[in-house]
Amino acid sequence: MFTRELVVVVRRRDGRVEERRIVVDKKVGDNQSEDLVTLWAFRLVRCLFAEAGRGGSVSFSFTDVGGYSRSQFCIRGYNIFLGSGCTDRYAFIGFGSDPTPPSRDNYRLLGELARVRAFQQVFESDLRFVIYGSWVSDSDVSVCEVGLYLSVCDSGGGARFLLIDRSVLDSCINVGAGETISVTYAFQF
Repeated sequence: MFTRELVVVVRRRDGRVEERRIVVDKKVGDNQSEDLVTLWAFRLVRCLFAEAGRGGSVSFSFTDVGGYSRSQFCIRGYNIFLGSGCTDRYAFIGFGSDPTPPSRDNYRLLGELARVRAFQQVFESDLRFVIYGSWVSDSDVSVCEVGLYLSVCDSGGGARFLLIDRSVLDSCINVGAGETISVTYAFQF
């Protein structure tokens, strides 16, 4: 098991900082029926230990952000799970306006306003990694949901975005034009 922490910070034009912690030290899997991160953690571990004879393959199905059913190989010849042969492999942070509670069936943010490239830091000494990203809004918006995406190649070689997590704030946060909202995901094993 591992834990995750999700922090949302807004830097106001006047210099004030507003912080919200969405999930603090929640054991992934505590709410398995609704937790998308648990499903992806399961898939990654499953792929790590997947067995196949020489030339064989193991795959699973997922829904991409366009709502299309796709498949992804864990093992297929020399391919490595979620390879980078068809696209640059990066994480992205999404910001959205829909307060509908998250579901394990979510495959995109429901009211996506923006998606920005995220950056990572890895701390092997304490088995922790952090993914973070910021967005400067060009208009007044209410952010109610945030998401973690990954760009991947599907089994057919097509570039796709996968929603790894969708979290909803307890209450929406207003972000004014020119203000910065930042999201940090921290995962600890």
